[in-house]
Formats: sequence, structure tokens, C-alpha cells
Amino acid sequence: MRKLLLVITVILLMGCGKGADDHMQDGYAQLRKGDMASAVLEFEKAVEAEPDNPEARNALGTALSALGDFNRALEHFRAAIAANDEFVEGHYNLARALSELGRFEEALAEFKITAQLDPGYALAYMGAGDVFAAGSAVDLAIESYQLAIAADPELLVAYMRLASVYVSTGEYNKGIDLLLDARALQPQNSEIISMAGRAAIAKRDFEQAVDLLQQAVEMDTLHLLNRNDLAAALMLSEREDEAVVVWTGILKMNPPPELEQVVLQNLERARAE
Repeated sequence: MRKLLLVITVILLMGCGKGADDHMQDGYAQLRKGDMASAVLEFEKAVEAEPDNPEARNALGTALSALGDFNRALEHFRAAIAANDEFVEGHYNLARALSELGRFEEALAEFKITAQLDPGYALAYMGAGDVFAAGSAVDLAIESYQLAIAADPELLVAYMRLASVYVSTGEYNKGIDLLLDARALQPQNSEIISMAGRAAIAKRDFEQAVDLLQQAVEMDTLHLLNRNDLAAALMLSEREDEAVVVWTGILKMNPPPELEQVVLQNLERARAE
């Protein structure tokens, strides 16, 4: 009887052990809390339970990447792909980690594989665009961002990256027009409008810059950098008194020390003119 009870107890205890799926769920719960270190521990247990589980490997690699440990992340992304060579997310995450490590040719190869496996995976095109943009391969960056937008017309960040490339090459109107078109995706996103405003400053169309930056400030009244840019545009438009009012207002909003110093310097220049 005792032997029977012992066997039953052992079986029950074995049944109470957590499997890979349980650890995965616990890991995701930690991710939602923002506790990356605990998430890593849970995903490591999932990998220990099922070393050939591509989802577990990918999750562990993603958590390690969030902690900046890209070299360890590579190991697990490669293991995920080894377990399933058509695992799209594994290829994409591997490409991102390689890119973070400055291994751009390898990253581009993985972004290409990702897009081949899933032609609609917009983030793969955007990742390639980021690599090309960092390497000043402007035409290839533009093409990649356009492909990202074609794959996902609502991927706002792709519009912003493409606009940034246009502006950096002096194609200001293309960049501004693209941003204003993208505004339809998120009408209350002040970042889009402020970016267009800064592009207008670069174009030296200061009145357009003032108009756009005023819109951005109205959308997000607490965004101090937008206010500072608006004041700068007003100064460049020779509207010094209005610029002084904006900068003085920023000082009343308890700006961070770095911005406060910039504003004080700008005010000094404005009052001297």
C-alpha cells in the first residue's frame, strides 16, 4: 500500500512540473510588466524544457535583445531558425540583432530571407532601409522604405523614415508632402507635424515652418521641444517678440536643465536683436 501511495505521489509531482508552454506564458507575463530579467529566466526554463522549440528560442532571444545582450540573442535566434528554417520572425529578429551589432551585410541577408518567406512582412523592408540609410545608400534606402509602405500602408514609421531620407538629401518638398499625407493615418500625432515643420526650416520656408509647428504645439501643449522649434522658426521669420513670448513660456514650464540652458541662450540672442 505504501509503495502504491509513493508511486501515485511521484506521478502527481511529475505532473505538477511546468512545461515549456507554462514558462513561456510566465515569461510573456513578465514582459508585460517590463521585467526583462525575470522574463529571460522564464524563457531559459522554456528552452531547457524544449531545446528545439523555435518559439521559446525566439522569445528568449527577443528578451535578451531588449536587455542589449545581442550576442547571446544571436545564439537563440539561430537555434530557432535551425529548428524551423521557415520561421519568419526568427529570421527578422536575427537580422535586427545583427544590425545592432554592426554586421550589416549579414543583417541585409536575413532581411532578404524574411521578405522572401513573407513578401508582406513590412518590417523586413524597413529594417533593410535602416541599414541602407545608415550606410548612405540613399536610393536603396528609399526603395526599401517604399516597399515597406506598399506592404503596410499604415506603417507610419516607414513614412517618417522615408521623409527623413528625402530631407537629408535636400528633397524637402517630397519629405514634407509625404509627412502631410501620412498625417491622415494619425491626425493627432504631433510628431509628424513637428517633423514637417523642421523640414520646412531646413528648406528655409520659415512661414510654413511656423504654421506647422504651431499646429504641433496645439496638438501637444506639453511638448517643450516643439515649442522651442516654434520659437526658432518665429525668430527666423523675424518675429522676435513672438519668439520671446514662446521661450519665456517654456521657462515657466520647468524644462529640463539642458533645454533651459538652450532657451536662456536663445532669449539672450532674441533680446539683443
